[in-house]
Amino acid sequence: MPQMSQMSQMRETHRLNLKKTLTLTLSLALLSPLALSPLALSPLALSPLSVVYAQEEPQPGASQQEGEAPQNVLTKAPELITYVDAPYPEEAKESKAEAAVVMMLTLDEQGNVTEATVAESSNSPFPFDQLAVEAAKQFKFSPAEIDGKPASVQIAFKYEFTFQEEVQVVEETREIGRLSGVLLERGTRRPLPGLEVKLLGVEEVAYTDAEGRFSFDELTPGEVKIIIDDSAFYTLADKEEVVAQRETEVKYYLEPKVGSDGLSMTVVGRRAKKEVVKRTLTVEEIRKIPGTQGDALKVVQNLPGVARVPFGGGGLVVRGSNPGDSGSAINRHFIPIVFHFGGIRSIFPSELLESIEFYPGNFGADFGRFSGGVVDARFRRPKDDRWHARVEADVFDAGFLLEGPVTKNLTLALSGRRSYIDAIIPAVLPDDAALDFVVAPRYYDYQALLDWKSGKHRVRLYYFGTDDELRFVLDEPVGTDPAVRGAFKNRTALNRVYAAWDVRINRELSHHVSVASGQNELYFALSDQLFFDNNVNIVTLRDELRWKPSKTFSLRGGFDGEAYLGEIAIRLPPPSGATGKEGGGGGGTPLGTLNTLDENQKFSFYNPALWLEAEWRPTKRLLLVPGARLDYDAQLDDYAPDPRINARYTLSFDQEDKPLDTLKLGVGRYSQRPSPDEINETFGNPNLLTEHSAHFSLGYERRFSSGVELDVVGFYKHLYGSVSPISDPLLRYDNNGSGRIFGAELLLKKNLTSRFFGWVSYTLMRSERKNSEDTDYRLFSQDQTHILTIISQYKLTPQWEIGARYRYTTGNPQTPNVSAIYDSDADVYVPIQGALNSTRLNAFQQLDVRIDRKWRFDTWMLTFYFEIQNALNKANPEGTRYNYNFTETKSISGLPIIPSFGIRGEL
Repeated sequence: MPQMSQMSQMRETHRLNLKKTLTLTLSLALLSPLALSPLALSPLALSPLSVVYAQEEPQPGASQQEGEAPQNVLTKAPELITYVDAPYPEEAKESKAEAAVVMMLTLDEQGNVTEATVAESSNSPFPFDQLAVEAAKQFKFSPAEIDGKPASVQIAFKYEFTFQEEVQVVEETREIGRLSGVLLERGTRRPLPGLEVKLLGVEEVAYTDAEGRFSFDELTPGEVKIIIDDSAFYTLADKEEVVAQRETEVKYYLEPKVGSDGLSMTVVGRRAKKEVVKRTLTVEEIRKIPGTQGDALKVVQNLPGVARVPFGGGGLVVRGSNPGDSGSAINRHFIPIVFHFGGIRSIFPSELLESIEFYPGNFGADFGRFSGGVVDARFRRPKDDRWHARVEADVFDAGFLLEGPVTKNLTLALSGRRSYIDAIIPAVLPDDAALDFVVAPRYYDYQALLDWKSGKHRVRLYYFGTDDELRFVLDEPVGTDPAVRGAFKNRTALNRVYAAWDVRINRELSHHVSVASGQNELYFALSDQLFFDNNVNIVTLRDELRWKPSKTFSLRGGFDGEAYLGEIAIRLPPPSGATGKEGGGGGGTPLGTLNTLDENQKFSFYNPALWLEAEWRPTKRLLLVPGARLDYDAQLDDYAPDPRINARYTLSFDQEDKPLDTLKLGVGRYSQRPSPDEINETFGNPNLLTEHSAHFSLGYERRFSSGVELDVVGFYKHLYGSVSPISDPLLRYDNNGSGRIFGAELLLKKNLTSRFFGWVSYTLMRSERKNSEDTDYRLFSQDQTHILTIISQYKLTPQWEIGARYRYTTGNPQTPNVSAIYDSDADVYVPIQGALNSTRLNAFQQLDVRIDRKWRFDTWMLTFYFEIQNALNKANPEGTRYNYNFTETKSISGLPIIPSFGIRGEL
């Protein structure tokens, strides 16, 4: 402990002490030219000086793009260097008057006070206002910095005059001691700034700084009673011994009350709204939703416009479009898969994601090559305050996450996960089962993130990948298809290296460039007779400039390109048979009755695109976002110009001038290339062209008090130039298909607050297709008229949380087999189908329940959860099974009640 010098004590005399409490509030109003903006005066009074600054909310219509350095962001607050006492008025001493004067101080780029005016007068007959202004003009501050550069700022300065008498003791000496400490959140070790620390008896008060530290510098030796009583944390009381000429250091861990979970409550991914529908979720909200096993990306399947996939798979059927019509991206670079086998788990840990942005339609010009919807997941910057670690395990897999600072500017995160289903299944499989696993289902994924920031520059480097594999031997053939037996193999894998550089060129212009490169692998084989093997190397590049000359207008655009180099080997029946496309029929036809086709070739192609988008706010209420995109497909030699426009009109504002009611409109054209097999010369038609869709959306948003939001959207999509199967055995496909999709979506959401969050999501929709102009519309194979999801999460105590999810969907359309013909050569019955998608499965219903229990220790946390999927054990139909001659049917039920649990430790 450091030694402390003795203080000289004097005999008791009386003199005047001027107690001044200074509160400084900084506004980000740039003074070039000087502009006075409204400032909220903080009631917080710290000693000797409290600095509170707030980042300016984005102006309506403004949009901070990924990787762009922020505008007008305070990077260094001014600090008071030279302070001058304002004298107490002589004429006020007799009445012992007290006063408070709020001044507006203008600081130049050197920190000098160039102007001091009274914003709120003391309203006193004594000259408190004049004395405070004269003293303030002599202050000296350290220069403020905005975006890393010295800048002129305007601040509000509150000067309080308090009359009190101070007793001084003279000609005696006494020894003093010092007490200092730090306040941290229990479990997370997060510093707690701005908390009040009291010493009872001596009436001393201190406040914690940005690092959670506090101190009492001149204490009489002996026992002191410490109390910390803040509404967000449980009260802490303690006793400490103050020793003369020494410093006593303490460390306290405070446990948050319900809903005071520190940084976990921070909303991430907040950007200005400009699309008709862009739903941004926080990781804290979605991590504990029942039925998702804590997986953030799976929550997208519970939002309006998203149909349920059979058996809970990982595909996305968005607003009645094919699963392949919607894309998933990481930091705006598309990847082919985001889920492991069967949609059990996404290939990224939720803790590494900053936000998930879901566009069910009418997305901006920066996205293309998909005509359905887009899901864009964003990696966050690894934590830079200290090193953190997490270990987690449940019934499916186990994983870890390690992150922290490498240097002042560089942060690192490492994570990985591996399933152990392959160890469980063989142990529980019955001895008489007809399956012999060579490699039971197993998956793993891995991620490494480096993030460097300095001044105007930010550089990111990511490496991530995933690998799934399944192999088994089917000893007994399927009853209706003797050909389905033997060895089954399936493997999917991908890896990516991602690099990005962001630079703020000047106040108006910023630049972002990113590139991703890696490999996609897909292998499927049923015995040696049927297989599909695709291995491709891919490079994607994005280069973007953003120009914002004013608060009401900005322009951004750039290049979006992708290139492929790969090899493919196929031996499968033609797609018009048992493996038929949507709308092609042929389902249930035994494989043994079909011929197979072979293909083995190398391929390469590239798809460049240019895009441009403006954001213009002609009035406070109206925001217009016109844009256009031009894609070129080198393999098809086809151009796709896609104009788009979105608009938002605010009907009313709240007292803080934030939108309350908003109308929104979107119209746009969207294009995508056919799937690789459809343009393959052997399996498809190489002369196919790009498919198109036109999106129309009209919606209304309403923000209520207490964090309740309502979002209602009506939509219509017209599909044209769609690839459809035809009867021609050589061409197999043409671009004469079309479709229409229309409906309405409703989302009533209660945002995360102290105890509760949840939402009600409902979609009413109809999706239809026709293969040519001279045919009638039919139902889309995954049309679901009603889609209802209710999610509720409630924090009972700081330790216990409970949640539930209820889902109801209309059953998918089915094509019935009405009779069968015996094929003597193959010794099987071949079904004769009825009208395409003329029947439906029964409705699907499911209730999932989850309970979380958290234990907080001083330096780490432990969480245990128990989850029950399909708690009512509903035998939901997922399909229809026929007997050998197609005269009897039996429903294929979905997954039964599934209990699971998991445990997580965080350091």
